[in-house]
Amino acid sequence: MKETEEYLHDMDMSGPKVDPHLETNLNDVIDDQDMKEKYIKQIKEKLKNVYDPEISIDIYNLGLIYDVKITKDEVVHVLMSLTSAFCPAADSIPQDVIGQVTSIDGIRNCDVRITMVPQWGREMIEPNIRDMMGL
Repeated sequence: MKETEEYLHDMDMSGPKVDPHLETNLNDVIDDQDMKEKYIKQIKEKLKNVYDPEISIDIYNLGLIYDVKITKDEVVHVLMSLTSAFCPAADSIPQDVIGQVTSIDGIRNCDVRITMVPQWGREMIEPNIRDMMGL
């Protein structure tokens, strides 16, 4: 979580909470296929319990989750974005992700990295949800 905290700014509400040009990835994380096979369904279900409070749709179906990797030592790494650099929940959403993912038996820890590149857009919303929203 320390890495995510570095991305968040303690600015007043008129400025962005996250650097809008922030670009990161999970290229330094080695994904273990056995661990992924064992845990990915549970992780996806847990991510569906985390909601963007302004939109009231979970972050998974919103398309905010860009990548998930699980290491052999049972640490989950989540690459995600926010709907906006001004998102008022920029500090709470990553904490919620960590809480949900680490509630899975066998998962030792969770690291969340925020990226703003590529920028999130409505086209990233799950098509069925987008249709339901009339977008």
